[in-house]
Amino acid sequence: MMTDPGELLLRWVSEKGAGTLSDVKQGMWWVAAKHCPDVEPGAPGRWLRDAVSLAHMDIDWRNRNWCAAPPVLTRLPHGRGLAVIAGSRTAAFDTRMAAAVKDGLLEVVPVANTRTERDIPLPPSLFVQFNSEDELVDLAVEIGVSYTRCFALDAAEVLPRLVLDAPTSVPEYGRPLEQYDFELREYKSVPRPKEDGLYRLKRRDAKRVCQVRQNGEWFETSHEYGVYAVLHQTGSVKDILRWWPEKGQGPDGVGTLYVDWGYPLPDLHRRVAVMCSGLAPLINMSAKNLEYCNVPRHVAMKIADSLGQPLTEDVDA
Repeated sequence: MMTDPGELLLRWVSEKGAGTLSDVKQGMWWVAAKHCPDVEPGAPGRWLRDAVSLAHMDIDWRNRNWCAAPPVLTRLPHGRGLAVIAGSRTAAFDTRMAAAVKDGLLEVVPVANTRTERDIPLPPSLFVQFNSEDELVDLAVEIGVSYTRCFALDAAEVLPRLVLDAPTSVPEYGRPLEQYDFELREYKSVPRPKEDGLYRLKRRDAKRVCQVRQNGEWFETSHEYGVYAVLHQTGSVKDILRWWPEKGQGPDGVGTLYVDWGYPLPDLHRRVAVMCSGLAPLINMSAKNLEYCNVPRHVAMKIADSLGQPLTEDVDA
C-alpha cells in the first residue's frame, strides 16, 4: 500500500487526470492533515509549482485549471548516461515499469526531493541509466512513455521573451489593491495605483489576479512574468540570477543557477532549469535563494536573456 504522501498525491492527480485548482488543493489538505501536520498554509501552492517544474503537471493559473502531464523519458544535459522519467504515474504505468524492472530491461533509481517539514513532501525523481540513445528509445516503448532527446536543451532554445500581451481594465477604484515592493519582495496595500509597477487584486468573480501597469496601460499577467516585466521596463539591474560552474567544468560546462527569493522563475523557465538535473531546486534558507543544479552555462544564459536580466557569473571558478 502506498503511504508516502508525495507519491500518494502524484498517483491521485495522475489517475484523476485534470480538474480545478480548488479541488486539487482540497485533496492536498486532506493528505496533509493525515500525514503532514506541520505544513504551512502556502504548502499546497509550493507543491503544485514544484510538480509543474518536475513536469508532472501543467497548470493554467489564470483559469485555475490543471491537468496531469503525460509520462516522458528524457536525457539530462551532460548527464553521463542518465535520463529521468517525468510526468504522471498511474497504477498502470507503475505496473509496466515494475514488469520491465523484473525482466531486467530497466534499472530505476529513485532519488528523494528534499523539502522542509513545513512543506508537503514531493515524490522522488526516477532516474534511468543508459548506454545509447537507441536503448532509451526502446525503453520508452517498453514502458509506454514518450521519448524526448533532452527537454532542457531543446526547450531552452525556444524560451519566449517578455511580452505583455493581455490588455485589461484599470483596477476598480475602492477595492483592495496591493503593489509589489521589489526591495521588501512582498505585496503592500495601496489606496490606488500611482505609478507603473506590479499590482495584485481580487476581481468581482473572486479570482485573485496580477496586473502590470506599463506606461499608463494595464496588462494581466502572472506574478512571475510581472516581476521580470517590471524589472525589464525600469531597467533595474538586479543581481538575482547567478551561475557558478562546477569544479573542473570550465565556462562551457555545467554549474549551479541561483535565483533569489522574491524573483521566481516563470513556469516554463523553472521547468527548463529543473529538468537539467531532474530534481526540484534546493532551498537555501540562509542565503534566501533557490539552487538549480547541473545547469549548462548556455541554458542559464537563455533563461536570463529571455527574462531581460543579466546573468552574474563566477569568473574565477
